[in-house]
Amino acid sequence: MSSTWILVADRAKARLFSLDGNDEALVELQSFVNVEGRLPGRELQSDRPPRAHDRFGEGRHAIEPHTRPREKAARRFANQLGGMLDKGRATRRYDELVLIAPPAFMGELNTALGAQTGGCVVAKVSKNLTAGSLPEVRDALPSSFLRHHRASLLARRWTAPTAGTAVARNGAHPLD
Repeated sequence: MSSTWILVADRAKARLFSLDGNDEALVELQSFVNVEGRLPGRELQSDRPPRAHDRFGEGRHAIEPHTRPREKAARRFANQLGGMLDKGRATRRYDELVLIAPPAFMGELNTALGAQTGGCVVAKVSKNLTAGSLPEVRDALPSSFLRHHRASLLARRWTAPTAGTAVARNGAHPLD
């Protein structure tokens, strides 16, 4: 059965939905929480920043990290989600993927997705809907994607099996 996964995420929370069947109803499969995504940056860093001596004189100053702790936490969470999406694609749990995330986190997700999983992405929506209801998430899906989804369902339903494909005893196509 062909399915579309919809990932609604930000740096602190993610929800995974499935869109399959003729009724186009969203089903929430799983939710993820990134505790580090909600913490202030100072609580993510356990030690004081390292200190360095000036080249001339007796002065010392702190060395600022290149990446802020909040950005590191968001990147780790995006990598975790990317790994989960890669695994779902490898086990054929979905065929198409829709990403809904704020612009900054969308960039992290794009970086975290493998090349093959990135190829499954059929739509991207730059919004934060992690706290949104099912109707809000459904309404945020692009109409072009929904038309494509309906058309692919109809094509699968009305396509006759080709030579070399298995047909069930009742004559139904095995993907239905």
